Amino acid sequence: MEMLCISVLTFKKFKRMEQKVYIFGQMKVKNYEDYFTQYGSPFLPILEKYKGKLLAATKNGRTLEGETIGNWTVLMQFPSKNMAYNFVTSEEYAPLMKLRVNSLTDETHAVLIPEEIAAM
Repeated sequence: MEMLCISVLTFKKFKRMEQKVYIFGQMKVKNYEDYFTQYGSPFLPILEKYKGKLLAATKNGRTLEGETIGNWTVLMQFPSKNMAYNFVTSEEYAPLMKLRVNSLTDETHAVLIPEEIAAM
């Protein structure tokens, strides 16, 4: 009986834990110097405020299947889906997103990926 109680408590604790999520993005940057100066510099402090981590950001991403849509690839991690959404929809990030979409990039593709292995 004692083992069952511990298992139930562990399960309840596990269910309350937030699941990490990742945002994978590819975009076509028009001018790297403008992108880094106008977007990259102010982006990182906002990302950190929402507990996000920039895991990778590179010109050297290679598409293994399908079409490449850009020349810049990023991978970010957040402690939860809520934190990722809070970041993307924040007042601080809104002007940067608008600048990126309207002036600094031609095309962007972003995917929110939960940290899970889905049963098939």
